[in-house]
Amino acid sequence: MEVTNNERDISSCTTAADINGGALSLLPPEILVNIFSFFSDSVKDLLLCAQVNQTWHHIITSFYIWRTVKFNKFETFSRFHEILQLITKTRRNRALDNWSRFVKAYLNVIKSPISRTSEEEYEEEEEKDVGAQISFTKPTYFYSTKFYGYFVKKLDLSRIHRKNLITEEMLRDLFPNIPNLENVNFYNCYTVTDRVIEKLTKSCHHLKKLKLFGCTSLTNRSLYWIEMRCSKLTTLNIGFCVIITPNALQSLVNRCKELTSLTISHCLNTRAISLIPMVKNLQGLRKLYMYSSFTSDLIVKNIISQIPSLRKLDLGISNPKLTDEATNIISRHCPNLVYLSLSFSLITRLGLRTIGRGCRKLLFIDLSGCYLIDDEISDFLSYCPRLKIIYLNYLLQISGKSFLSIIKSSQIEYASFTSSKILEVSSSIDLLPPSSNEERSCSKIRKLVLDNCEISDKNLKQISYWCKNLEYLDISLVYDMDDRVLQDLCDRLENLKEVIAKNCYGVSVAMQDNLSKHQRIKFTF
Repeated sequence: MEVTNNERDISSCTTAADINGGALSLLPPEILVNIFSFFSDSVKDLLLCAQVNQTWHHIITSFYIWRTVKFNKFETFSRFHEILQLITKTRRNRALDNWSRFVKAYLNVIKSPISRTSEEEYEEEEEKDVGAQISFTKPTYFYSTKFYGYFVKKLDLSRIHRKNLITEEMLRDLFPNIPNLENVNFYNCYTVTDRVIEKLTKSCHHLKKLKLFGCTSLTNRSLYWIEMRCSKLTTLNIGFCVIITPNALQSLVNRCKELTSLTISHCLNTRAISLIPMVKNLQGLRKLYMYSSFTSDLIVKNIISQIPSLRKLDLGISNPKLTDEATNIISRHCPNLVYLSLSFSLITRLGLRTIGRGCRKLLFIDLSGCYLIDDEISDFLSYCPRLKIIYLNYLLQISGKSFLSIIKSSQIEYASFTSSKILEVSSSIDLLPPSSNEERSCSKIRKLVLDNCEISDKNLKQISYWCKNLEYLDISLVYDMDDRVLQDLCDRLENLKEVIAKNCYGVSVAMQDNLSKHQRIKFTF
């Protein structure tokens, strides 16, 4: 008897398999969307849930629950737009249908009786009628009051192909369906107009980051809508927005007190000098990008000295060119910089040394086109122990000593020498290979770009000696590259995963065919 009871108890219990395959699968999609939204930051967990059954797989692989929506193809974006439009229409129709059925059933239940006698006479008959009405009516489904795009926080159209197919109407129809947007990237979406920004700011009241780089059609009207409706804005990128004027930007800065990142690169009307009157409202900035913004030493002094919290600063391609005076200002007022671009400036080795001593937290520096820095790179690396990325592109010459100090470095992970000339090492001692595998393992460089670089086979051999951890190598248009050197690189660099070798005319066709079948390394010729 006890066994029978136990068997009954066990059979009446709901197992995990029953829940996964049955009960939870019967939940309306609106509820499942809300449940899965709590896992939207964990792709691994979502993929595991997607393997339970087809219902879960469909919901998880749909657009509904992803907080970041990034597109590479126009067709995908168009499908996303169509689905949200269809959901909005279905949502409205279902709500009307649910209410009409609810009201109809309610009216049938509460029919007003004529008298007490009639109520008693028809009580039984009325119950039958109501039962018939409700049993044949479809159940009122749970319907979420939130939009399906409610969970989307970030919209990124920066990498989408054929951006010209994205119309103003498509964008304007999209924003009401994703009202909780916080981060929008319209990089080079030149179809974005003032009307699009007006609709965006009207529908999405939580905007914090707006990247409008390359939206050349935008005018001061767009900044007006942003300042009026996006007071919590923290990031604004108006690079290449050539029509916007300083007055509109100043008005926005006066209202948006929480700005921490500002980009005015390539703004012909809003140049660096226009920031001087508004610098008192920019003291909370942590990122300032003024690439090709007609910056000078004097402008740098008037702006940078008033913004002590800067972490990232881009002063590339200044006009007139920056000198060592600018480096003195930067090192004195920006000790917490982690990102610095001084490309195509006139700084010398002394200025570079000043930067190294004053900005010891640097992780990234761009010295492309700074042809006066001479042979200071090795000393600079010792001043900045955290430096991970260095750009030395378009330099007339880089000493062999500087080149070796970078590829041997225990800190640099990414170095670029595009279109630069690298001299050979003068000392025969420096040409010796590492004495042990431990010494060879000290180099941390993982990505090395040498495209269109003038470099000798001796320097290329040094790469194979020292760069044990190298994973990516770009040697496009390196004319001294031949079959022997390339084979040596492949044999010695055991961690190499990808090689870009376009237009390497010294490499034979037979060698290219042979390496294209390489099992470990992916080659692009």
